[in-house]
Amino acid sequence: MTETQPTFSLVIPLYNEEKNVTKVIVPIISELKKERIDYELILVNNGSQDETGKLIKELNKKNSRIKLVKIEVNQGYGWGIISGLKKTRGKYIGFMCGDEQVHPGDVIKTYHKLVSDNLDLCKVSRVIRQDGFKRRLISIFYNFIFSLIFPVKSRDINGTPKIMKREVYEKINLKSKDWFIDAEAMIKCEKKGYKIGEVPIIFYQRKEGVSNVKLSTIFEFLKNILRYRIKGLD
Repeated sequence: MTETQPTFSLVIPLYNEEKNVTKVIVPIISELKKERIDYELILVNNGSQDETGKLIKELNKKNSRIKLVKIEVNQGYGWGIISGLKKTRGKYIGFMCGDEQVHPGDVIKTYHKLVSDNLDLCKVSRVIRQDGFKRRLISIFYNFIFSLIFPVKSRDINGTPKIMKREVYEKINLKSKDWFIDAEAMIKCEKKGYKIGEVPIIFYQRKEGVSNVKLSTIFEFLKNILRYRIKGLD
């Protein structure tokens, strides 16, 4: 029996997030049900070495709308997203982090704005950040440098969730295996003249687990910015 196409597919890559998996997924499902959104969740075990994979399987057993993708060896945040996006079937598709720093209601707000305003892509903008001085400093520096090089109108390039129409996803052909995937999506959408919207949110402090964004991430960002500026995006 052929499965019907869901309206909304959401990809969440999870890397060593055993303390956050249930806390992130259950509230999102609750919000989706409350809003009567026909959904599927693509949970990517992105090479985790803890109990993340086991917890994802337990959620899948309880809810057939949860789909599993397993990556044996972590190849980067972007690769986790790309691997999950390939399994989506929804009319609208999106991706976000699984660190419990975005309120589940803001995921719904982003989805509704995309649909109601007939946008091509809609994302959050973290206007109030509670994630610590180091993360804020990295973000400010990155967004400033990025704005000098690429003509993308956004104060928060890396804010997720990012939700888009399926045809947009199919045309922008995301390839970045690392953190640059957010920037790649924005650059390609801007270049193609797609209509982009943002939802202002509070970005909460991580309660559990360890962030994979470090000071060394700045150098990764700069390397990618220079590479894509010189070579361009396919």
